[in-house]
Amino acid sequence: MGKSKRRIFNKNKNTIDLTMHREDAIEIVSSEINENRLSEEAKNLISLFGISAEELAESGVTYEDLRSLDFIL
Repeated sequence: MGKSKRRIFNKNKNTIDLTMHREDAIEIVSSEINENRLSEEAKNLISLFGISAEELAESGVTYEDLRSLDFIL
């Protein structure tokens, strides 16, 4: 294996996985709603992933909390 390929492989091994999945985003948003606080990050995750009220209800958010977020969803 040449030096260039070896450097490319070593670089890929040392990088950190910074990906977020849809399930992770739903979990973060639902936990913040259940704690009665909704940060700007959670609002951004809702719009970024297009999270629907149905998905949040399935993750354990109450109907009253979803109705209070009607302007976001």
